[in-house]
Amino acid sequence: MTTFKRKGSLMIAASLAFALPLAACSGSEEAATGETVSNDTLASQLASADSLSMASTALNESGLAQVFDGTANYTLLAPDDAAFEAASSLELNAPENRALLAEVLRDHILPGAMSGNDIDNAIEANGGPVEMTTMGDTTVTFTRGEDGSITVTSSDGSEAHFAGDALMTSNGSAIPIDKLLRKI
Repeated sequence: MTTFKRKGSLMIAASLAFALPLAACSGSEEAATGETVSNDTLASQLASADSLSMASTALNESGLAQVFDGTANYTLLAPDDAAFEAASSLELNAPENRALLAEVLRDHILPGAMSGNDIDNAIEANGGPVEMTTMGDTTVTFTRGEDGSITVTSSDGSEAHFAGDALMTSNGSAIPIDKLLRKI
């Protein structure tokens, strides 16, 4: 497996981010990948996404939501509501666990705006798995299954699968995943 070091990961993320033509007027436009790109910020789109409301709440409670209201581009591997419910034993929403919540969420944030198609194309171009470094300084590995599904595996061995289309916004993207990238 080819390993992209931190520098290589950032270069690929930046390349993928620049490959997405983000809309410059109101409403939304279609990116070159065929995905709709909203001119809203990632934070505002997450707040209105049905299956990602718990991710939006977690970002607000951890203080990380402001990152997704800025101009820098990020990709959030966004655990869906079912993933947060399955991880309720971690009590991430408890006030005394705000630091842990922020730590867990940073392990779901990648530099640059990428769609699921972008990651799939990177796997194809690499001839196999692709590794990237999260904002929490952990490594995640993306692989494509025989059925075409994308799996993301964290350095601690936890796995999640892409669970829907990415939300593409003016300052990033959120790719729904079906589990938290944290051993429970």
